[in-house]
Amino acid sequence: MRGQTTLDFAIGMSLFLAVLIFVFLFIPGLLSPFTAGAQDETVTTNRVADQLTKSTLGGPDQPYTIDRFCTVEFFDGNGPGRCAYDDESLSEQLGLDANRQNVNVTIRGNVTKQPTESEEILCWDVSADRLLEQSDCVGSDVRLARGDTPPSTNDETVTALRVVSLNLEDITLYVEMW
Repeated sequence: MRGQTTLDFAIGMSLFLAVLIFVFLFIPGLLSPFTAGAQDETVTTNRVADQLTKSTLGGPDQPYTIDRFCTVEFFDGNGPGRCAYDDESLSEQLGLDANRQNVNVTIRGNVTKQPTESEEILCWDVSADRLLEQSDCVGSDVRLARGDTPPSTNDETVTALRVVSLNLEDITLYVEMW
């Protein structure tokens, strides 16, 4: 009979540790598609952006052309009967769980046609019936931004944007979720 030698023990322990390390490294990767992450928000953010541009603020007959009246009332927080949404909170209007998802909807653009580095948040001039950049807005104008302010330090923020037409101006609708 032959007894276990030191070499046999070292090979067995090395093999055992190699298998154990492989299991600890491989199993989390196998389960990662089932863990919650930014992928859920990516799908939801795109759904909300499409919903706003194709049905809530616009219509299926002219996608990406949003209605002036419904858009202004939406950002003013009203729910008029002729538009495709009710007088509810932003999360309820967009079909989101308010306890789990935060959302911000903003319309940005450059209506002055002056070269700038970035698009500015727009507002609707109620008296002149036209779009203005936020720096030109006064108290009675409707700021075209709604929802909580996205955190600047959050890596899980997901943004979807759609280029739409409002009052014959090309603007960008931003939907941010976190």
